[in-house]
Amino acid sequence: MRVWLAVLTGTLLLVLGTPGCSDDNPHGPNGGGDAGVPGHPDGGAPPEDGGPSSDFACNVARQEGCENGQSCHFADLSEGRTGSQCFAAACDVVRQDCAQGQRCTYVSAGGVTERRCVEAGAATEGTRCTLAPTDAGVEFDTCAAGLFCKDERLGDGGTGFFCRRLCHATPQCGASGECSTVLRLPGTSELPLLCGPRSPPCDPFAQGCAAPLSCYPSASGPVCAGRGTRQTGDACDFSNQCVPGSTCVNTGQGLRCQPLCRPSGTPACAAGTCRPLNDNPGVGACVP
Repeated sequence: MRVWLAVLTGTLLLVLGTPGCSDDNPHGPNGGGDAGVPGHPDGGAPPEDGGPSSDFACNVARQEGCENGQSCHFADLSEGRTGSQCFAAACDVVRQDCAQGQRCTYVSAGGVTERRCVEAGAATEGTRCTLAPTDAGVEFDTCAAGLFCKDERLGDGGTGFFCRRLCHATPQCGASGECSTVLRLPGTSELPLLCGPRSPPCDPFAQGCAAPLSCYPSASGPVCAGRGTRQTGDACDFSNQCVPGSTCVNTGQGLRCQPLCRPSGTPACAAGTCRPLNDNPGVGACVP
């Protein structure tokens, strides 16, 4: 039986530092800050026994588990936890199901941020963008449909704002990279995703990433990410919260850091069973 990675997606929780993005300016257009990279495309994997995960109520990448009129997004939960939830809104930022000439985007008004249909902007993917406040006190950016204005660090140390593609899963990014950048916006617990640069691949058993990064399994195979400190059996939300050589998986007892192993080779498990990790050929995790 394969085991799903534990995730900000709810399946392999992996938060990666994204080159060119920064948390240093959490109040860019719409207040977006880069929180890193979710690790698994399913956006909310079931535990091994097939039952639901209490923190991951729906599948972000597949947009499964929600009723009509709702969409599945990662979400900030209580006590600093991350999961996925169904949110009702006027439109979907990826499907772009607004009337012709309009776009679905995150709109801020009176301290609340929500998805609405508004007039489409003219700024295209990768170009600079700004906020466009209206006389009614509503704020949204100047990007075209399907894009969001993201703050990014420039080569000279300054900050610029650029339109980046909204996504639920990496296949929606095409040449734009992978669905890897998480936005935290003031006034909502929704955590929308943007397409970002692809993370560098690596060997999780060789640990050949340049310091201070280490190699962790992810949706697109092992990648270099900021290393964690949580030990085997510790609760986790993201794989790279765990120490190098381990990952965050759903053990049936919640999301826990567990050692990496090879399903048919070395290293083997000192305890538990080596279960293959989806989307990471030759890599497994020791599950009790």
